[in-house]
Amino acid sequence: MVEGLLLTTATVIATGALVALARRLIPGDTKQEHHDVLIAIHQMVGMLYTILLAFVVIIVWEAADQADDDSQAEANKLSQIYFTARGMPEPQQGELKDLASSYAAVVVDKEWPLMREGKTSAEARSLVGQMRVTAHSLRPTTPRDEILMTQTLDAINELVDARRERTSAVEPSVPPVMWAGLLGGTVITVGFTFFYDYTRYLPHFLMTSTFSGLVAFILWLTWEMSYPFDGPTGVGPDAFAHVLDRFREFP
Repeated sequence: MVEGLLLTTATVIATGALVALARRLIPGDTKQEHHDVLIAIHQMVGMLYTILLAFVVIIVWEAADQADDDSQAEANKLSQIYFTARGMPEPQQGELKDLASSYAAVVVDKEWPLMREGKTSAEARSLVGQMRVTAHSLRPTTPRDEILMTQTLDAINELVDARRERTSAVEPSVPPVMWAGLLGGTVITVGFTFFYDYTRYLPHFLMTSTFSGLVAFILWLTWEMSYPFDGPTGVGPDAFAHVLDRFREFP
């Protein structure tokens, strides 16, 4: 949040300097001659920019929500594996419970910090593979064991799917070309406001700086949300920390 406020403040200060420069370089008579055309073009440009900005905000918002849902789904499947294993015979029972607990701990303590850097944990991937091998090593001798094995393998497969979705979200959801369009649109849309004809500097500065500051804050927020596991709006490992507490509660 501090970074966003600093960026907004810097934008307002820079806007004030640019407004003063524009008022000095462009005479008022020149502005009045093209004022009506300026308003018409600015309205059209502003509408197109608003559509683009809204589209990008929706993309990053949905991506952040999906990352949270995938994390919850993955943690739920991990919990299912652990508590289903409690009904299995040894050694599969103990091995699967240890693997599930280790996986939750690795995701919370090691993988989440890596995800903030756009990376994932090889140790976590290895633990998932060991779960599958352990579940396959069970040789059912009763219908109950066969049901438990089937349920565990299904949960592991669903865990792998949820993990794949979660880890794919470490890449930013907004491509560079779209950021180029946003920044270019910002420069054009805000730049038009420098050419409006105001008699005094203060009203011109207040209107232009308010607009540019708001746009700067929205762009910063969009940038933060485009990395769903980092920043003040990022998804945390709370779901995995919760199931890890449950595992410790029912050892």
